Amino acid sequence: MRFVFAIIAFVVATALIGVGVAQRTFLLPPGSVSAASAGATDEPYVLLDSDTLRANPGSQTVSLSGDSSVFIAYGRDADVEAWLNGSSYAQLEVDADSGELTEAIVAADPAGAENVASGSADPAGSDLWLEQYTGDKSLTRTINVPAGYSAIIASNGTDAAPSDITVSWPIDNSTPWAVPLLLAGAFVLLIGLALLLWGLWHMRRQQGPRRKPPTGTPRRRFSPARTNAIESGMSKRRKAITRSMTAVVPVLLIAALGAGTPLTASASTVTPTPRPTPTVDSDTDPTSEPSNMQTETPTPTPTSTAPAAEAVLPAVTEQQVKTIIERVIAVESAANAAFDGTALDARFTGPALELRKASYAIHAALPEYVLPTAIPSGAASVVLPQATTVWPKTVFTIVENEDKTVAPLAVTLVQESARANYKVEYAISLEPDTTLPPVSAASVGASRLAPDSKLLSMTPDAVEEAYADILAQGSASPSYDLIDTEGDTLLTSVGSDYKAAKKAKIEETGTATIEFSKVPAISDGIALATNDSGAILSFNLRESEVVKPTQTGATITPEGAVKALSGLDATGKGVESTYDYQLLFYIPSAGETGKPTLLGFTQGLVQAKELP
Repeated sequence: MRFVFAIIAFVVATALIGVGVAQRTFLLPPGSVSAASAGATDEPYVLLDSDTLRANPGSQTVSLSGDSSVFIAYGRDADVEAWLNGSSYAQLEVDADSGELTEAIVAADPAGAENVASGSADPAGSDLWLEQYTGDKSLTRTINVPAGYSAIIASNGTDAAPSDITVSWPIDNSTPWAVPLLLAGAFVLLIGLALLLWGLWHMRRQQGPRRKPPTGTPRRRFSPARTNAIESGMSKRRKAITRSMTAVVPVLLIAALGAGTPLTASASTVTPTPRPTPTVDSDTDPTSEPSNMQTETPTPTPTSTAPAAEAVLPAVTEQQVKTIIERVIAVESAANAAFDGTALDARFTGPALELRKASYAIHAALPEYVLPTAIPSGAASVVLPQATTVWPKTVFTIVENEDKTVAPLAVTLVQESARANYKVEYAISLEPDTTLPPVSAASVGASRLAPDSKLLSMTPDAVEEAYADILAQGSASPSYDLIDTEGDTLLTSVGSDYKAAKKAKIEETGTATIEFSKVPAISDGIALATNDSGAILSFNLRESEVVKPTQTGATITPEGAVKALSGLDATGKGVESTYDYQLLFYIPSAGETGKPTLLGFTQGLVQAKELP
């Protein structure tokens, strides 16, 4: 009976182990589901919207193949659609019946023609993308975008988009019963072996006489020859049993080991976990294969989930601001090294651009002239994007300097359209010991206030007018008591006292006069709301300084930066110099007792010319 139970145990063990191995081998379901495009498209751009990317759960692996370079980037739905506005493109969707990607051509919107003309047709390098990847003819990337994010695919913006596009999603093909079945099979196999050994041991015990010889009967004596023959027969029977055990046990062990081999193989199977990788060009990636089809598995998951449809998104994320500042620094560093003002046009505009271009011109004739403070490479201690869905969009950030003896720089960037890059309009050094008001988190953003907003203690326009008058008249200005001037170092350096002293010095010669006046600024002020219902205001003031001779035949001899920028050694007509002031103010909310306060400034000579 023991042998019967042993055979049953071996059969059950074989079945359990066989089913467990089958679940991890030929019965294992596929690990992903894919949707491929039906054919090549003639459009330069392809859109994979949020619904398409999330047609199946899990991360999205996008494989591209084309005749030239390939490019893919992803960003928020509104940003991707805004970038595509004005261009025709192919939109891919997953067909519910076939499971393949079907193509629908979206015609160019005539209303977006201005957007197309305002920027390059190549989407690579746009500030709107959270991540972007490029490759040479082929590319495979794994991303994991939440709802509300879309992907744009292109070649170079001129050629047709990649011809072969495949999107794959992982499928849960785990086999939770495989390991328990294998372990149960091994356990039953051990039980079967134990029963077999027990049966063989019991059989060996039963080989002796089964009953005693009858008492009182004379025992039959055997001759030595017969005794030897009996012992010889018993010995042969024992050897036969031993050989049987020796033959059965190895066979069972071999079967057990053969069934156990898949257990080791199946246990080593690990589902790869996506991990983030930096944006790389597959042409320069040292880890990429020559075929450029090596699968990378970055998981560029944004820090927040997609907001509700009615919510107003901030212009950019913190990560985008970091990337934008890095690009700005790269442009400025290259321009400073070559003193090339035209190179700055890519990332600077307004007062920040004019001041730097003028500084290059002055430096060419006056090498000791100090250039404006460059955008530092330290961390951004404040990131305040404008919360809006329309362009232009604004971002305010404060970038710390790695050299703590140098004041942080308050940078205001503006993006004029979806295809334009963010450009620095104001770059303002903060005053010593400046305390900034509380501002919203970067994930929330702030609203931009109108120049005549009545929500503040003074409108932004009124602050600009009042401070310009204080610079010109000092304490004699009617607006002097409206602005907090305590500790204001700009008033000390270029205020009314400075102007009066300079005027007296020139006019005491009796040969020339000097006049100061306000001139129109080249940029509008930008006010962003703070958490205490106040505002941070960046604006631009300009003053002209006109020196004229008062006597016939008298000449004016410019000096220093004015001479370097104007190129004049002497003139009998006079010289007009224009100075620019980039100012950062905090304006309290309406009803507060505090006054608008200067938080920082940057100033310098931007124009110098001979009078007509």
